[in-house]
Amino acid sequence: MKSSIGAVILAGGKNERMGADKARLPWRDGKTFLENMIGRLLHVDELLISVSAEHAYDDLIRGLPVVVDRRPGRGPISGVHSALLACRSDWLLVVPCDMPLFEKKLADYLMSKVSDEYSVILAATRDGFVHPLCGLYSKRAAEVLDKFCASGNNCIFDAVRESGFLPIALADTPFPDEILSNVNTPEEYVRLVCRDRRPPIVAVCGAKRSGKTSLIAALISELARLGLRVAAIKHDGHDFTPDTPGTDSFRMKTAGAIGTAVYSANRWMMVKDAHGTTVGQMADHFSDADLILLEGGKTFHCPKIEVVRDGASPICDPASLLAICGSGGTCEENVEKIPVYSPNDIEGLASLIANSICRGQN
Repeated sequence: MKSSIGAVILAGGKNERMGADKARLPWRDGKTFLENMIGRLLHVDELLISVSAEHAYDDLIRGLPVVVDRRPGRGPISGVHSALLACRSDWLLVVPCDMPLFEKKLADYLMSKVSDEYSVILAATRDGFVHPLCGLYSKRAAEVLDKFCASGNNCIFDAVRESGFLPIALADTPFPDEILSNVNTPEEYVRLVCRDRRPPIVAVCGAKRSGKTSLIAALISELARLGLRVAAIKHDGHDFTPDTPGTDSFRMKTAGAIGTAVYSANRWMMVKDAHGTTVGQMADHFSDADLILLEGGKTFHCPKIEVVRDGASPICDPASLLAICGSGGTCEENVEKIPVYSPNDIEGLASLIANSICRGQN
């Protein structure tokens, strides 16, 4: 009978070196480290989240089952052991939430290597380093992990060595070693973000007809004056007709083309049918920009400027607000510690963005 394979994402660490919750660090497509890893593993039959507290990530995990460490404070060995006892699968693919470059294709490749000759199967980089937190654990390994936990030896690799493991060398694959890189410190996180090609995104949010478009246009002019290259993305909740009737591209589209592109010596434009398009996917097309201004996106995971009129209270999560653009009233009193700018103070808002978002990444 074919072995069943599930997966567990380890998200119960203390984050002592990072000084912040790594599972919640912003990453691609407006999602956190944990949410991105979940997206890469949703195809497995059973997906568990290993946590130190039961409701720590209820807002991120889409109702997925959680496994709380049976022996808190013991590190990842307790998380893996607890997950093996809780799962219904014969094997679990174990990955940490702080491995942001991990890919679905690598998950599938590792799962294809399951062998009953071993209790543990682990990925290894080209220098021979074996990653005990990136690999497959059989339920049979739970007994050895339990013995080490009970003895006070929290080194998971010691337990792995006693169980006997099969190393899967990335040298024999097209996967680069960096796919197994962990992010443990603020410095490593900054380097990761800076080497990623996507520019920072700032959302300009607000109620309908609050002046978002006018504010973005004014900010683009001022930021350009400051020497920044700015791109803009607008979300249309009602869909739109991209090709003007009568043009050649319109004729091609109505003939059945899934996409059209028009280019000249100075610019190009492409329209392609795609369901579920994300802001992150759009942002990938502006890798040469210093900054992207997003109109709308109040739920997108990025810093936001909310346009608030007539003293109304902001509707965005205060933790995500970079500033409030208000026309007066009581909004400043309702949201403490968030700077409030007049709609006429375009220089002030542009300076805030340039200093805290763009230049702060260098």
